[in-house]
Amino acid sequence: MRLHLTIRPLQKASSIPINYNYYLSSAIYRWIETSSPEYSAFLHEHGFQPEGVARRFKHFCFSQLVVPERSVRDNRLQIRSPLIHWYIGMPVEKTLEHLVIGLFERQEFFIGSADTRFAVEQVEVLPDPAWSRSMCFRMLSPVTVSVPEERNGKLIASYLFADDPRVPAALRANIINKYHSLHNGAPERAEMDTAEFSVRLDDDFIRRRGGAARISKLITIREGQAGETRVRGFLCPFTIEGEPELIRLAYESGLGEKNSMGFGMIEVVP
Repeated sequence: MRLHLTIRPLQKASSIPINYNYYLSSAIYRWIETSSPEYSAFLHEHGFQPEGVARRFKHFCFSQLVVPERSVRDNRLQIRSPLIHWYIGMPVEKTLEHLVIGLFERQEFFIGSADTRFAVEQVEVLPDPAWSRSMCFRMLSPVTVSVPEERNGKLIASYLFADDPRVPAALRANIINKYHSLHNGAPERAEMDTAEFSVRLDDDFIRRRGGAARISKLITIREGQAGETRVRGFLCPFTIEGEPELIRLAYESGLGEKNSMGFGMIEVVP
């Protein structure tokens, strides 16, 4: 399921941190908490975990803000548009239910500081695309992929650039684990372990943009706060071939990692 939110700045001259992912993720959790504090706590602290795998999934993703009239100054996004568009996706009906209830009970939220507030003017449920075994997409937020790497005796996440040959296999492993986190014990589990799911990035696009480093984007989470981290992703058109059920899950839950922090939302390209 995918929602399209139309939001309105409540100040005539609004500016927000250019690294705003954390605030959007927090707003989603607050809306869910408004409906059910227990479910919000479960989602935030635990999430969905596939059997035998340490990684947990929140199973929601969101886009970057679509601001038609904007500029960037002093590491802040200056908003001149009267309306902004934002997309949120999720495959779990219970999460969607609590989010929608919270949205209608608490329609205002802030980005950056309590003085920079926005109101949700409209919530629209978007129709699903027609699913097939080969589909073209673009990224509404950067996709991030990492592999564990040992540095100074510690395992840390090493983020991959778009041209790294390990990216397709890592994306496939990620979506299989997401599927299992929702369907542990399902009869088709063994079939999904061998299911086709192949992501092919647009190499011509990467070359035209000047290489993988030029389509890379570094985003800071919790900038200036305790626990500040930096996540590297990339923006690039791509094609997925494989099981329509897995393609749909990537569309609803997000492609790659850290979807609940604003990474990996994708959109079908006709």
